[in-house]
Amino acid sequence: MQAFNFDQITPTVLHLECIKQSILKTFSSMIRETLTFLGTQANGQVSKTEGIVGIISIVGDIAWSLMLGLPKPTAITLVPKFAGFEIQYDSDDMGDIVGELANIVAGDLLARLDVIGVNASMSLPTVARGSDLELLLPDKLPSMRMGFSTAEGNFWLKIAIGQPYNHRHI
Repeated sequence: MQAFNFDQITPTVLHLECIKQSILKTFSSMIRETLTFLGTQANGQVSKTEGIVGIISIVGDIAWSLMLGLPKPTAITLVPKFAGFEIQYDSDDMGDIVGELANIVAGDLLARLDVIGVNASMSLPTVARGSDLELLLPDKLPSMRMGFSTAEGNFWLKIAIGQPYNHRHI
């Protein structure tokens, strides 16, 4: 059996631009201010933090796990701007809204990917919240981490890149 070459599915510059624009559009319209893109880091680790993360799988021509991470201070100030009302960090509403934010970003991303000929669909969101939160990925799974900054604080989006179903060797 031939080993799979992840270089065949690494996101292109065009894919990364779609991801970046999805975040910028979603959050700029939500908080009505300019975001600063802090850059992309290949296989970027996310330090343990207290925060909340919305996670969505994207599958089809690509296989990505999208993780939208908000440190606690950012979530406390940013999420109410999206919701339009105050939200307690430990409430179920906070989890629901962060899941919805990840859902909106993923939906916008799928529309942008469709325009460039990438066929994919997404899962329902999962949300993780905690102290010393650490998202563990398999050792050899490539990933990309993008950082963003707002007046409310920094946040990040991480994409873990898997093997699409149509590229699997059985």
